[in-house]
Amino acid sequence: MKLVSTPDPPVAEGLAVRWTMADGKRKLTCWVRAAALEKLEGNPDLAKSEYVGTFSKFRGTLEASANAIFERGLLDGNAIVIRKENV
Repeated sequence: MKLVSTPDPPVAEGLAVRWTMADGKRKLTCWVRAAALEKLEGNPDLAKSEYVGTFSKFRGTLEASANAIFERGLLDGNAIVIRKENV
């Protein structure tokens, strides 16, 4: 089953952004690491205060990456982690 967005807002935590997606039965925690956000934005010095804005700008791309990771069964425990090599 494909993952879908939830209404939960994204949150910057540490060097990542956390948000949730659902597979119809459960919510999964998704993470995108700062390095992936920096790669997407083309800015290796992206400030933490810009993480959520960058996430929002590339949300479609990041959710597609989360879906690809989920479909391949490459969960990190009960979470999906998007690294720079995934974008």
